[in-house]
Amino acid sequence: MPEPLIHFIVPFSVLIMCGIGVKKATLFASLALLPDLDVLFHIHRSFSHSIFFILLFCAPVIAIAAVKHSTMTTDVIIATLVILSHPFMDLFTYFTPIFWPLYNNAIYIVVEMITNMDNVSQVHLLFEIKLEPVMFHHTASIYVPIFTSQGVAITLVILIGLILRHFFLSKKESV
Repeated sequence: MPEPLIHFIVPFSVLIMCGIGVKKATLFASLALLPDLDVLFHIHRSFSHSIFFILLFCAPVIAIAAVKHSTMTTDVIIATLVILSHPFMDLFTYFTPIFWPLYNNAIYIVVEMITNMDNVSQVHLLFEIKLEPVMFHHTASIYVPIFTSQGVAITLVILIGLILRHFFLSKKESV
């Protein structure tokens, strides 16, 4: 599973690149962590990873915002997309019930390109969509990383890129 750090930094960086301010991007990106709150119930990758379940709660909020607070509609749509980024990223790391309950299989997408460094002409491309029946299991304990060395490295590279972008853009505007 992408660790919480990755679930946060990916939408955060996209939002910053789209021109959303740091405070707002931080708030929105934090919403990407919501689907993993299912671990508090000792179940992981449960209904909270289903786009239908997410939309069941977000669609009425979008509708209310559109009718009563039209200025907030874009923010609510962005928040919904950020939350949906979580199960999307999970699809590429393990079985995720993204279409449950309309589709009773969890999906795992594997995309890899591997080569033998002794003979780089031997390239193997793997694209596979794996399915398994959705079964939500209650477990006594769930051991998952909050962050890993790889996640910290990715986060630091992205943050350095965002800082450099900000530095060069502000320098360009002052000229």
